[in-house]
Amino acid sequence: MSLLIMPNGRVRPRREALQLAEEPHFDPRHVRRVVAAFEREANRAPSMVLSVRSDLPGFKVADARRALTGLPSPGDYAVVIKPLRFRTRPHLSGLCEFDLGRIIVRVPEPFRPFDELVYVSARRKPGGGMRFAWLAEKVRFRSRRDVIRFIYCHEWLHWYLREMQGRRSGAETACDRFALRNFRRRSVTVDDALEALRGTRTQPVPEAYRLAA
Repeated sequence: MSLLIMPNGRVRPRREALQLAEEPHFDPRHVRRVVAAFEREANRAPSMVLSVRSDLPGFKVADARRALTGLPSPGDYAVVIKPLRFRTRPHLSGLCEFDLGRIIVRVPEPFRPFDELVYVSARRKPGGGMRFAWLAEKVRFRSRRDVIRFIYCHEWLHWYLREMQGRRSGAETACDRFALRNFRRRSVTVDDALEALRGTRTQPVPEAYRLAA
């Protein structure tokens, strides 16, 4: 009698080959672009409905809003347009009131086109003492809109330094430089402000002043 060896009735499942996931490849240039985008977003001023009041005779709130179109928002600060009474010649005047949370823009009244020297940079002169050579540009302000946009840009950068970066806001030359470069542009962003602040050294606001605010 012969015995036949029959195959086992249970079929063993075939072991599938283990598929190894390919290690992801990161382009360093792409990573830097993403990080830079996050940093810009973190520094971006909040977008809010602009609160505007006009005390300038014959200049309505709607006129002020149109004049400020395309400029960055000052958060929850209000913008107040006021007349500037002058004795001899018109000039630029504005103020960022941190304690009251508002930006004051003064427009010469009665208005007529005028020129103003705007100081955009300074270089220290050789030798002893704190002596500087100032570089200025003469700017022609042809309309109330020109004045409002220039002063607003200047005061907005004071606001940005204090409220968004927590730094002292007395960078007058940087604020003038930012306003000069951008007040006639249709659209202005925080990136333009950072460009104007490049190389500017300002100290952080003391903690006591932050708590008081």
